[in-house]
Amino acid sequence: MSNYHEEDGDFNQYVEYREVSWFTRIKEAIQGIGLGFLLIIICFCLLIWNEGQTIVNQVAQQAIPISSDVANNQHIGKLVITSGVISSNQTLGDNLFIQPGEYIAIARGVDMYSWEEEQAKDAKTNVGGSQNQKITTTYQKRWVALEDFNKNISVHGNTNVISRSTKSASFVYPQKHQNPSPTVENAAYKVNEAKIGVFDLDMSSFALPTSNSVNEAYGTKSTGNLQLSLQGIKPPAGFTYVELPTPTPLQLSQQNLIPTAGVTNVGNYLYKGSGTLASPNVGDLRMRYAVFNANTNVTVIGKLAENNQIVPYVHRNNHRLYRLFPGTESQALDRVKREDHLFTWGLRFLSLIFIWLGLRLIAEPMNVILDFIPIFGSIGRLTTGFSTLIVALMITISTIVTYHLTQNLVYLAIAVIITFFITNKLFSRRYRT
Repeated sequence: MSNYHEEDGDFNQYVEYREVSWFTRIKEAIQGIGLGFLLIIICFCLLIWNEGQTIVNQVAQQAIPISSDVANNQHIGKLVITSGVISSNQTLGDNLFIQPGEYIAIARGVDMYSWEEEQAKDAKTNVGGSQNQKITTTYQKRWVALEDFNKNISVHGNTNVISRSTKSASFVYPQKHQNPSPTVENAAYKVNEAKIGVFDLDMSSFALPTSNSVNEAYGTKSTGNLQLSLQGIKPPAGFTYVELPTPTPLQLSQQNLIPTAGVTNVGNYLYKGSGTLASPNVGDLRMRYAVFNANTNVTVIGKLAENNQIVPYVHRNNHRLYRLFPGTESQALDRVKREDHLFTWGLRFLSLIFIWLGLRLIAEPMNVILDFIPIFGSIGRLTTGFSTLIVALMITISTIVTYHLTQNLVYLAIAVIITFFITNKLFSRRYRT
């Protein structure tokens, strides 16, 4: 084992060389089997949830349009869609830096200047199954969104592992790389009551916006250190379809800020720390806000209830549909349709990938055993990589098809009859031969 260390202010790098025995590698691969099964189970459940949500969004296209200006007793209990001006008798701030104003919801997104650890491993497999490994650990100071803070992200390959973390307690070399706890957290707030025209909304059924909605309002989405430009379509954050949007960046000024010692306004950011936005120190914070303005035109989709209320619509299997959008009815339905395609197919693809990774983890002990002769291990990984991809594809497709069949008894009956007919024909032919 040997080590190399390079240090340059905001950049530190450590390189370690070591040899790992064949038996140690087999033991580590066996430990990954449980994780593989867990990934498959989680993705299976995620696929079922996703397909159920797809059906709900298709139902949204059948919502009955009604006027928000007059009461409606004709469609009580049915799924409706209506547009109008949203209003509330309450004012809303963040109880810290923002003065109360005419907002339906407000979200605060916080970034902290932090040490980030990135670890990469390159390995060369020897005859006999052992590996010579080169482990490169790099520390850099970066702005990290609090939703990504203290998270470990790993990407596994055949001969390398890349991981990123801002969790100081788990750093390989924690000396000189300590991240303090943030003194201000992400936060979101909403009013307790609101109306669209004559209809009261059930605000308790709307989830609070997340810090991702702040990034969306500013046209970027935080993914660790990578900022992705959003091209018009914004997938719903998290796994809920009742989250309140905050589509408008809040322009900070003396009129809407609460004067606070140690906090300065720099452009769209509030800055808190010992450095500056141009030259920050570890632990410094930058904060920005997004809001859902009151007295703007919106569209709601939900169930028309008694007493002029619009509440969550519950579809079969307890799937709920309750959406609130800025804009017109056609814009709302168009967004639901686009989200349906984007979010549904995105989760299908992610589930496929993680099922595949799970199957590869389950098969990895056999590949490590074959690494006793390295060429056999390489062939084994190529073979299991392809075969597990096929199996993952079959699991994903069969889960999607089976779910939709069980939701439609006619299709299910047809599928059972066809399966019975084909099976009967095969057995009959085999019996005659």
